[in-house]
Amino acid sequence: MLKLIMTLLFILPICFNKKMFWMVQNLLFIISFLFIIMNNVSNYWMNISYFLGFDMMSYGLMLLSLWICSLMLMASESVNKYNNYTNLFLFNVIMLLILLILTFSSMSLFMFYLFFESSLIPTLFLILGWGYQPERLQAGLYLLFYTLFVSLPMLIGIFYLFNKMGTMNFYLMNNYLFNYDLLYFCMILAFLVKMPMFLVHLW
Repeated sequence: MLKLIMTLLFILPICFNKKMFWMVQNLLFIISFLFIIMNNVSNYWMNISYFLGFDMMSYGLMLLSLWICSLMLMASESVNKYNNYTNLFLFNVIMLLILLILTFSSMSLFMFYLFFESSLIPTLFLILGWGYQPERLQAGLYLLFYTLFVSLPMLIGIFYLFNKMGTMNFYLMNNYLFNYDLLYFCMILAFLVKMPMFLVHLW
């Protein structure tokens, strides 16, 4: 896991070099293909360290994040063509990618929550800085307040699970079964807003 994160961290200085837009995009495609080749995916946990690791589902989500960020750069040719703060755009996309990979590879519920909420900051900057519609300011504010408002029940649910089980690690939660509908609703509400579901889709 550290190989992937350190590679992306070393791409960050390249973002501030002029005429490196296509270099960063090609590097992301190469990293995504290497990520496919280098990992022998199984149904069990892999590459476990102190707080990072992944299984089959998180591996797919990390690969999807790499692929989508590469396609974001490919689709944003106009940012490079008209020199619309290209360096900051690249920096935001790479930071968003790093935070998403840390989110999907977290082994702790609290670290998952922390990185999940941190990914809101580059997303907000991308909407406000490079959005095309005039309502982008309103959409960014809606996204910020909706996400912060509904992530509080998720945080309370995480601390409730910690109080009941004494751990926040995913691989130690296999033997616990909860039949609380309210807890399920609190934990899933933040994802429903990010989706966005009806009634929380105004952003």
